[in-house]
Amino acid sequence: MSAPTPLAQAASCPITRLANAWQARNPRERTLLIAAATVIGVALVVNLLDWSRSERIRLGRSLPRAEAQLEQVQESATEIARLRAQPVPQRPTGPALLEMVQASAKTRGLGLAIQTMGDGLQVKGQAGFDELVAWLAALQKDQGLRVARMELQQQGTTASVDLVLVAGSN
Repeated sequence: MSAPTPLAQAASCPITRLANAWQARNPRERTLLIAAATVIGVALVVNLLDWSRSERIRLGRSLPRAEAQLEQVQESATEIARLRAQPVPQRPTGPALLEMVQASAKTRGLGLAIQTMGDGLQVKGQAGFDELVAWLAALQKDQGLRVARMELQQQGTTASVDLVLVAGSN
């Protein structure tokens, strides 16, 4: 077997084969192929421009929402930084905490017996269900007390309760 000649190697190159195929076409076929390629090229450019326009419109609509969300996040971050910089308020402990919780229950008209129990406060008695829930929410918000254990039996609009409050985080 002999080695391929440089002319044979050139003929096997894809570009050379395409050039040879192009030259083999008659002028009318070349004109039709050029016209078809032009139509396809124009269609691709028009399609790309249409897609670009629709994406620009979509992004133009979503940008104000994204900016508003960014502003909310920045405001929240500023508020969080401000709250973290504030000193933690000193909350009463021991007998002062017991007195404060008893006074809070009495102010709200809750007939509850409250006493210290280990590291928390035990609350027993009967009270209006809605008032009891509001009072417990206020204790958590204002004093950082949370319910560690609760037994609750609702009887109409009142509730019989036995619960333990402990110091916790808000």
